[in-house]
Amino acid sequence: MGKPDKPADAIFEAPDVDGTLHPPRPRFVVSVGVTGHRADRLTRPLEAAARARVDEALALVADIAAQLHREGSDWFAPGAPELHLVSAIAEGADRLCAEVALAQGYLLDVPLPFPAEVYANDFPDAASKAAFTSLCARATTILELPGDRATDSAAYSLAGGAILASSDILLAIWNGKGSGGRGGTGDVVATALAMGKPVIHIPLEAHEEVRLLWPGEGPAGGSWHSALEPPSEPFDRPHLEEALRALMLPPDEPGEIAALTAFLGEKQQLMIRRIEYPLLLAATGAQPLRASAWRKDPYIPAARADWKRFDSFWQGRVADDRFTLLEQGYAWADSLANRFAQSFRSGHVVNFTFSAIAVALALFGFLIGGDIKVLFVVLELLLIAAIVANTRVGHAESWQQRWLDYRQLAERLRPMRSLKLLAVARSPAVSASNRTGNRRWIDWYATSIWRQLGMPSGRIDHALLVKLTDVVANEEVGPEIAYHHRNSHRMAHVNHRLHQFGSICFISTVLLCIGFLFATTFLSHEAAKMSAIYFTVATATLPAFGTAAYGLRVQGDFAGSSARSAATADALSALMSELDTHPSLARTAAIANAAAAIMLVDLAEWRLTYQQRALEIPG
Repeated sequence: MGKPDKPADAIFEAPDVDGTLHPPRPRFVVSVGVTGHRADRLTRPLEAAARARVDEALALVADIAAQLHREGSDWFAPGAPELHLVSAIAEGADRLCAEVALAQGYLLDVPLPFPAEVYANDFPDAASKAAFTSLCARATTILELPGDRATDSAAYSLAGGAILASSDILLAIWNGKGSGGRGGTGDVVATALAMGKPVIHIPLEAHEEVRLLWPGEGPAGGSWHSALEPPSEPFDRPHLEEALRALMLPPDEPGEIAALTAFLGEKQQLMIRRIEYPLLLAATGAQPLRASAWRKDPYIPAARADWKRFDSFWQGRVADDRFTLLEQGYAWADSLANRFAQSFRSGHVVNFTFSAIAVALALFGFLIGGDIKVLFVVLELLLIAAIVANTRVGHAESWQQRWLDYRQLAERLRPMRSLKLLAVARSPAVSASNRTGNRRWIDWYATSIWRQLGMPSGRIDHALLVKLTDVVANEEVGPEIAYHHRNSHRMAHVNHRLHQFGSICFISTVLLCIGFLFATTFLSHEAAKMSAIYFTVATATLPAFGTAAYGLRVQGDFAGSSARSAATADALSALMSELDTHPSLARTAAIANAAAAIMLVDLAEWRLTYQQRALEIPG
């Protein structure tokens, strides 16, 4: 499956009547993973009751999903809800759930711990092999993992990891006891709960009730629960709906809904009015002034030029339109973040620069006197009005919040292009944008994009694994290291030049003071009196500009940005050394997830810093 011939931006984005486009909406997709005992424990006498319970559970999931899709139709792309069951189709619970799900219209995704011909040896009799082959033929997606018969438990654990990476909720036919080893049912359940996934626990014995295991969300859920005693609730419609609503719909706080609405309603703007920040970078010698400062490339083609190198890895493994949606979501978030960052930073440049110039105008008006003083007063008032207007527009258009949100979203989406290829890697962690633990619209959007990508298909053999490891090293981590080295140098350079400018203003003021004291001993009274006027103007103007430079340094946090980028580059470089030429899938996925976590930690620190630097009138 290759990339479609029609333009990428024509797939998900419908133009408005004025011809503009908006960020894409994700599809509504729910995936139920399966874990459970094999036929040696889920015996025929127990199977009938388990089948009835599975049928009821999957029907309830489908019914609630349809309800939530109707309620949240404004947030999703057109189309019916898409329901998947993710099962390794081993004898017992895996096959039972797959058969029930297919009968209800679910799509079947099958991760196999070994290549299919090797895995088939798990099923010794002809009837079992035939059932396995039949289910494979009915599957929408089959993923063959590089398991090794010499280490069966590791291979089954890898399959469990692939199930969890592609599932929103886990269905476990389980006796409730600890796992017999890696990849066992108890191990998969414990991992799912640690990831915050709801688990529908169907016990083996018919007299035991079905329970919903879910730590919940927000400050009252999740981290305080003990893995030794998972939170358990009745399995009924209200409890399951609460869990699925938290997973599938955006948070219902008014501020979050307003921010999500604003994002989905954003329009492409290629001409940028605010170029004061690029002018500052050019003035300090940190970066030349380029046409891109005021004229941007169209969002989708700009991202396409960067992402096309991933095409060969995605082709045949994830549907082209799903990859395109991820690419488009990133393109919009990244381009919008750049646009609002430039506006916000330019706003600070204007406020501090105009404040210093206003002081200078007031002083020069005092120096010149006469009728022309009125002109200087008018100019000073215009500058003050410009500062107030600049600040009000920045607040009204939420430059700061939109920059921080869109940058955070872009950095959540970007690593998915390699993490999803690794099959067992997890979606980048939820944003650390507040201390309450509550989800934000960013988390919902990023997770929705991740889940609609689905499970990759095809066989991951050693040759492909080496290529995927190379992608992580050279297409993800390596470019990030290079970026952070450049950014560290650029931010340090800007900080140094602004510090130099402020120091020159300060030293010049001191020298003028010394010179004035020395000159007054030689000047007449009238000459000294006249010199004092010029001296007062100069020694007040220079500190004003020095203070403006200091304000820009503080608000821009150039020194802090330089230090954070240097630390991030060092951490990623250390991680890069862990990638070897003979990788395992689990190790490569873990390193890729660790790299994404390092970058998200840097992003969280960056956000916390800039959240405190609102655009304000200097004073």
